[in-house]
Amino acid sequence: MNKKTILLGFTAGLLFVNGMFANDPTTEKEKFDINSIVYIEDEIEIDLGFDTADYLPEDFDAYQVYFDLNSVNYIEEDFTLEWDTKAYLPKGFDAYAYPSDVQSINYIDESDAFEVGFDTKAYLPSNFNAFARQ
Repeated sequence: MNKKTILLGFTAGLLFVNGMFANDPTTEKEKFDINSIVYIEDEIEIDLGFDTADYLPEDFDAYQVYFDLNSVNYIEEDFTLEWDTKAYLPKGFDAYAYPSDVQSINYIDESDAFEVGFDTKAYLPSNFNAFARQ
């Protein structure tokens, strides 16, 4: 057993020393010039089987902007509820409050609820609460 331990320790030490000297920063490296990369651009011609110019207006330019988004007038409406929501919310509720930590964020997803098909209480300890913080 002692012989195997010594052999294993010696092997691990050699691998560690080999890894230390594998990347020697004192060696000269070849300087890389990014402008030396030759970029080959393939021009792909797509044949649709018909001439698209027959179906486009005269003097059509695909790169010309025909519609100005700044000319759209937006209507701003104030949305107000006709009933008081305070009766349905907890005391001191602030919808714009910044959560203090990640654990205080509650996500409710309808797809999380599923039926197991048997009673799980028989397999769990008494007073088990899956949502209790530890």
